[in-house]
Amino acid sequence: MRTLQSGFLFILLVAVAAAAQNPNNMIRGKVRSTSGAPLNNAIVELHDAGGALLSQTVTRNDGDFAFLRVIPAEYQITVTVSGFHTAAQRVVFTQSSSSNFYEVLNVEIIAQPVKDNAAGATGVSFAQDVPKAARAAYEKAVMKLREGKAEEGVTFLREAIGIFNQYFDANFALAKELYRTGKDQEALEAVERARQVNEREGAVYQLFGMIMLRQRKFQVAEFAFREAIRFNANLTAAYLFHAMALIELAIRAKDKKELSETLADAEKALNRAFELSSKRLPEVYMQRARIYERRGDKEAAAVALEDYLKAEPNAPNAAMIKQAIEKLRAK
Repeated sequence: MRTLQSGFLFILLVAVAAAAQNPNNMIRGKVRSTSGAPLNNAIVELHDAGGALLSQTVTRNDGDFAFLRVIPAEYQITVTVSGFHTAAQRVVFTQSSSSNFYEVLNVEIIAQPVKDNAAGATGVSFAQDVPKAARAAYEKAVMKLREGKAEEGVTFLREAIGIFNQYFDANFALAKELYRTGKDQEALEAVERARQVNEREGAVYQLFGMIMLRQRKFQVAEFAFREAIRFNANLTAAYLFHAMALIELAIRAKDKKELSETLADAEKALNRAFELSSKRLPEVYMQRARIYERRGDKEAAAVALEDYLKAEPNAPNAAMIKQAIEKLRAK
């Protein structure tokens, strides 16, 4: 069982790393508030179906953004802007990666403004007045990151924060970039500064949870993803990662009751992630397989892996998954 669990983790990592770019496709869009006003200087991120960050940009010129050289696949776009809840939208290319044609997907994303909770929830609602010099450094950072110049991007982010320490967008962007490059301790410091500025932003807790998950601090990760969902119930990736943290906790359960309850919670989180993705999130099948295997239902686990292969017939890890299915059905 330990070997199988390790295999699942490897499969997930391979699936995330498999994202690539294609020069023939693009995603372009516009970000607006609920009033219809375009939102400039919003961070727009492109995630793969499993939630892994692939690219980011910033809106300008009346809320416009674009991602170029995108391989045909399913993606989730998330938008983060001060004073608004994180918004997300799923996009799917219809052409295959081998097609001679290219697609341009046009999307419009609506961001909901943060409002004070009438029930008296703690936290702050804010619209930051950022010094021009800090904003200029931040915009340079986003441009450099979009060009793949990570070191220069981080330098400009630190410059923006040096000018205005409470700059939410800069601190959050820095935390994400540091996490991406494996600098967890520095990422934690940056994400905590972002949380202190806006402690009701679900994306902040999701990022914190991802760092904790990588560090195998599953109890803390589970709490973080739960908080992310509390503040933004539409974060598809938060439900997926929450389920992953719960599965790890179930593996370490002290008794059968705790095991059963934790796996049930994980299954609920996976179901919600699946619903939010319009039932197009293949990683859900792999995590369901882990749940079924832990419950001792090897056939259900095998079927879940088969469902994954049906959803991802060209998965680079298909051979490994087929081997796992054979092991589950071995007598």
